[in-house]
Amino acid sequence: MQSQMGTPASSGLSVSPARPAAPVQPKAPVVIDQSDMYTNVFSRFADRHTKDGDLVDGGKFVVWVLLEYVRSLTDFHIPVQHYLHELVINSLVQHKAYYQLHQLLQYHVVSDSKPLACLLLSLENLYPPAHQLALDMLKRLSTANEEIIEVLLSKQQILPALRFVRSIGSVDQVSARKFLEAAKSAGDPTIFYTVFKFFEQRNQRLKGSSTFSKGEHCDTYVKYYQTLFNNNDNNTAL
Repeated sequence: MQSQMGTPASSGLSVSPARPAAPVQPKAPVVIDQSDMYTNVFSRFADRHTKDGDLVDGGKFVVWVLLEYVRSLTDFHIPVQHYLHELVINSLVQHKAYYQLHQLLQYHVVSDSKPLACLLLSLENLYPPAHQLALDMLKRLSTANEEIIEVLLSKQQILPALRFVRSIGSVDQVSARKFLEAAKSAGDPTIFYTVFKFFEQRNQRLKGSSTFSKGEHCDTYVKYYQTLFNNNDNNTAL
């Protein structure tokens, strides 16, 4: 009875204690950054809808997804790279959604940057108001004064460019030659006269003489002025 109820006889086999499981190595986190999303998701998504000819609902969906992604980055205080904003703008332009584009820029949903301003300038032929939107963006940046001057001169807006120079207090630093060349290219004698006199007055104030120094390389424009006006001054206000 005891043999039946007692401790079982040893079988002679020793049982090794179970080995502890090897610790699981944590996997390195996978970081998907904005460039990954742009290259592998958003740009392909946008291209697919463009190729499929889905210019209405699909185009709107692409923009909506992009804006949601941008909003999420903003909520987490992550700076949005300019190429994402460029894709938003290009998608809107491709689908001729100019009103929505204007709204996004007007209410600063898209962050200001020099690359975006340059993109807007390139879209002027498709959407003429893009020129002014680009200028407004450059002005808000406060670090693009030279670019603003170049844009205005390239559009032969010489007098607005001079007024802008005055507004930022850079009258003494700007190149007279650059403005005189733009004024000559405009082909309007009145504009050339106004610009020429503007810089003569600057010379008088800074150097006590209205003549241009040799270092300014303005001899060509002095001769052109003399050809137009025979050195006969007329008072024209800027």
